[in-house]
Amino acid sequence: MLSLPQSEIHLWYANQAEFNGPELESNCLSWLTESETIRYHRYISDYHRKQFLLGRMMIRNSLSKYAEIEPQDWKFEENRYGKPVIVSSQRAKPLFFNLSHSSERLVLAIAAHVSIGVDIELCNKPRRVIKIADRYFSHSELEELCALPQHDHLSRFYDLWTLKEAYGKACGLGLIKSSQECSYHFPSDCRVSINLSDSHRGDVSEWQCWQIDLGRLYKVAVVVRSGKTKINSIFSKRLVALDEFINMDTKVLRG
Repeated sequence: MLSLPQSEIHLWYANQAEFNGPELESNCLSWLTESETIRYHRYISDYHRKQFLLGRMMIRNSLSKYAEIEPQDWKFEENRYGKPVIVSSQRAKPLFFNLSHSSERLVLAIAAHVSIGVDIELCNKPRRVIKIADRYFSHSELEELCALPQHDHLSRFYDLWTLKEAYGKACGLGLIKSSQECSYHFPSDCRVSINLSDSHRGDVSEWQCWQIDLGRLYKVAVVVRSGKTKINSIFSKRLVALDEFINMDTKVLRG
């Protein structure tokens, strides 16, 4: 069984292309709750059904590495914004998670802190960067973005977008409700800092954020409110089969 100290975050990755849809369905469809099964069958495309089922398998299978609970026996409840958490009766020890996916990649963050958020984005898709930033980014973020050379706009846009998504998911609010609560700045090439405008989210010193290197095609951001406990290690694992994983090096770009 894996241990999860309060000073660690564990990231689990999966590549959808490495998994067989019919095999996933045969082994894991029965794990789903009634509402999850209905949602699964509502997807029109095999691609999105497979992505949904893979995500649910990742959550259940990975959590079972930390507790003596079978994957199919996990029970979840959602807050009013739809963020799932483990029901309290199954949390003998602190265990919280957040899932994100983009294109073929999925990432699951697991921590001992309820306010954990992760976001992954395929970052080679052109966007109307300034128009979107004007709606969702803070004034200082927009100013710093516009001050960059034009060829750096898209990369910085995805830097900020993933960080803000991760914060919103950590709070359980989503991007729209939380986009003006937080503001990110990049003091150096290897540092990112967060400022908060909402006093209800606590002292900014209780929060930490990181950008993780997953290659040039993806941006990954992790945000956590760990209070007085500082996160000093992020470990990464890649799920390569239903019950098989390999350890990965974690490359922190900024933190």
